[in-house]
Amino acid sequence: MSLDSRLQSCHQRRHELEEYMEQALEELEKELAEANQTNAALLESFKSKEEYIQELEKKNWQLRQGLQTADTSVQPDYEATRDRTLNKLKVGKQSTAGKAIDAFIKELKHGL
Repeated sequence: MSLDSRLQSCHQRRHELEEYMEQALEELEKELAEANQTNAALLESFKSKEEYIQELEKKNWQLRQGLQTADTSVQPDYEATRDRTLNKLKVGKQSTAGKAIDAFIKELKHGL
């Protein structure tokens, strides 16, 4: 093979490689654009889920606060109940029944 034919063959091969590289680069650019779109969509989805979780946490906190408030505001008046019961029994606070009721109330309050 002559030097000219080898040189022409090398130029042809170089041209083919350049075309192949250009096509590969275009494909990679398309894949990168698609990956960027997918990434943007996933990021948006993540942000919306994160906002949803934050909203749920806020509602959970509000419900817990409401529950704590309800617990403290709904407690019965044990002393008034004790006094009414002792009056019905016609006994005083120093009686055995009065002391037993006081001990019971103490246990109830201790459990809270």
